[in-house]
Amino acid sequence: MIGTPPLLGRDRTPFATGLAYYVDIDKAYPNLDARILVRVATSLLPEPVLVVVDTAAPWCIFEPELGKILRRTLTPIQGRVTLSTRLGLLHGALYRVPLSFSADEGESLDLEATVFLSPDWTGPNFIGYQGLLQRIRFAVDPDANLFYFGQI
Repeated sequence: MIGTPPLLGRDRTPFATGLAYYVDIDKAYPNLDARILVRVATSLLPEPVLVVVDTAAPWCIFEPELGKILRRTLTPIQGRVTLSTRLGLLHGALYRVPLSFSADEGESLDLEATVFLSPDWTGPNFIGYQGLLQRIRFAVDPDANLFYFGQI
């Protein structure tokens, strides 16, 4: 059970309502340093995807193959956006994507994320601070590889 007794936020609601195990290394990107990789799902993709939790990223960003699927279904909320990344400047568009953190314990969390999609992105999938993380409560337990999450 999560937090017995529960850890409470300032508004006296539980800090986290779900937790998921995370992995440190993405086998698809063996050259990356250890990262926090969690699974997120959306009804727009056939299966959940691993994403890097990145508090320095302004938005979420998905690999081009996933982006192609999402662009066929969604309308941009802002077109022609430039994003400065460690791989250089990228041009793309912003989309609102329904995402879900599936809980290994507790309750799953459904919300919308702002996602930057660019066919030129060659890195892994990321969830960013401005596009998602700033709208949830989250914590990491690196000793047990646990990612806690909940509504604000």
